[in-house]
Amino acid sequence: MKKLATGIMTAVLMAGLSVCGAEPGNAMLPLSAVCRDGVCEIAPANPAGTKAVALEAGTRARKNATPEIEANWESDVALADHDTVVTSQTEHSTGIVFVAKRPVQDFKILALSLKEFGSDGKPVFLIKELYTKDTLRPERPLLAKISLIGSIPNNGFSYVDANGKTRYYSINASGEDGSVVLSEF
Repeated sequence: MKKLATGIMTAVLMAGLSVCGAEPGNAMLPLSAVCRDGVCEIAPANPAGTKAVALEAGTRARKNATPEIEANWESDVALADHDTVVTSQTEHSTGIVFVAKRPVQDFKILALSLKEFGSDGKPVFLIKELYTKDTLRPERPLLAKISLIGSIPNNGFSYVDANGKTRYYSINASGEDGSVVLSEF
């Protein structure tokens, strides 16, 4: 019995190693991509839904950027001249660096509280403004000290885009790789 179990484990291990040894770019995953205003959401293909596209293995959307702003952990950025805002000083406090790709008007750091989910499945948040900056400029990033508590976003930001529309994003950490995740709501 022990030899049979060892043989099965060896076969499973060999099969797993053969998959791990596959060259990146050779495997194709059935995914669907929905792009809106320069931000793409990539998800497993939905046969009854959007058109499936094939992307190379390892390809993933940039979840830490909007069309006009990028956000990264403070520890991942070498900061020179920048502004700082502290919205939280708890043990769960972390630093997020916001960098504008072009001058962005009416930038705000927000406290979010989940109210409900809309009929479209998107979250509806109650919003409290914590900080306002008239113009966020590419040459002057903003370091925001915030608290990320739980899996439901409790922080966000807004800004007015080039078309005069106010855009709202929640801030969270990826459960997959720990990176910053921005989700429009």
